[in-house]
Amino acid sequence: MSTPIDLTKPINPYAPPTADLATPGGGGTDAWRQGKKLIVRRGGQLPHRCVKCNAPAVTPIKQRKVYWHHPAVYLAFLLNILIYIVIALIVRKSAQVAPGLCPAHQRRRTVGLLIGWIGVPLTLAAFIGGAAGDAPLVAVAGLLGLLVAIIAALILARIVIPSRIDKEYTTLKGCCDAFLDSLPVFPG
Repeated sequence: MSTPIDLTKPINPYAPPTADLATPGGGGTDAWRQGKKLIVRRGGQLPHRCVKCNAPAVTPIKQRKVYWHHPAVYLAFLLNILIYIVIALIVRKSAQVAPGLCPAHQRRRTVGLLIGWIGVPLTLAAFIGGAAGDAPLVAVAGLLGLLVAIIAALILARIVIPSRIDKEYTTLKGCCDAFLDSLPVFPG
């Protein structure tokens, strides 16, 4: 069901697009903005627009599971990385979100995933082969390539970053300003 256009008001062609944010049951809004953050009701739906540029999203939009733990858990890293991993796995919270991506940002994510799945093993093999074969230049190039591949994959493949998950809401970072500006301000 679409709302009729009010022809008495001037149309701003530069305004970000808006979408119907009502839940299928008519329960109201599921997504809000709070500064640079996106707040989504647990189990809620996001508008079918790209969270990176606000263009129409490629459908169907895939559900993704995000994890978060309180930042104080990072203090366990100072004790031991294994202790941190165990504590983080125990206390983490998860949520399902479905952030949309346009075709351009979907391709960017695919490139990031390819860099991760292909570039990391190849550069790791170059590092190990250079170290084992007494070729220090190959080993250094492999190590630098490994670092670049990991960082590039993380940056290109990432969609949204959870900044808080509680019983009622999931707070996410990493959305563009145009997407956030098209959402209502969080009332709470």
